[in-house]
Amino acid sequence: MSSLNIAREVEAADGVAPVLFGHSISYVYNECYSLQTVQLLISVFQATGGGYFGKGVEIATVERAYNANLTREARITGAVAASDAARLERLEQLETLFPMGEQGLGTNLNGMLNAWGDLTASPSNSTARVVVIERANAFAARLRDTAGQIDLLRNSTQQQVGEQVDAVNRLAQDLATVNRRIIETAGGQHTPNDLFDERDQLLRDLSQYVQLSVVPGEAGTSNVFIGGSQPLVLGTQTGRIAIERDPMDTSRIGLVFQQAGMSSPLDPTTLGGGELAGTLRFLNDDLQAVQNQVGRLA
Repeated sequence: MSSLNIAREVEAADGVAPVLFGHSISYVYNECYSLQTVQLLISVFQATGGGYFGKGVEIATVERAYNANLTREARITGAVAASDAARLERLEQLETLFPMGEQGLGTNLNGMLNAWGDLTASPSNSTARVVVIERANAFAARLRDTAGQIDLLRNSTQQQVGEQVDAVNRLAQDLATVNRRIIETAGGQHTPNDLFDERDQLLRDLSQYVQLSVVPGEAGTSNVFIGGSQPLVLGTQTGRIAIERDPMDTSRIGLVFQQAGMSSPLDPTTLGGGELAGTLRFLNDDLQAVQNQVGRLA
């Protein structure tokens, strides 16, 4: 092999590094992008009558810096954080419905009770009677306003749950599409690094809505289970989740898992983390409890 051929192969190998560097720069702000490095292999030597001559190096493959355990832990932690953040956001909105001071329910209730105390002390006082009616009307108006605001918050939260369910189903379809593209590359000598990064990005996005159990599949694909054991993505096939209202209490909503024309209830407590789980906890637990307390107060 001539020195020119060796130089040409070395130059080709060295030329890969700038390409990978530019690729890394273009994806520097993508959290799920993995750094890629070229792996070089010493070419087989050539035996001649004058001895053994090296033939330079050749490109073995391009590897990405990736740790499956750390990626899995990051997904789980992110899902829990997303659940807490979604629930906290709604709780803060609920808190604004119960202001302190003159506009608060407590102040209106105390005013009405004090008026009744004055009337008890002076039953024949017509002014005290008028004050009781005014204070009672003010308290009732405040109760009605609070109840109406709770209903509005419930409606917007239910709409948000619907949007989150749609997002989960859309991301599941996208992941199945990427799985199909990964399978199409199977049998080659090298791994489709960018497809694997796209797969991990979709898994990250999904885990923001619901906690996942990910099982490796064919040729580097990912099978995704939610709610303990429901197969949201199996290779190139997907299930889906849908909203179902509680027939005994239409103010509460639940989830069902649908696959191959069959539906089964999805226990919200099995969702783990994710925005969908946090929003459902607020809707069916926190908001319901506050509404019941306002009702008992009324």
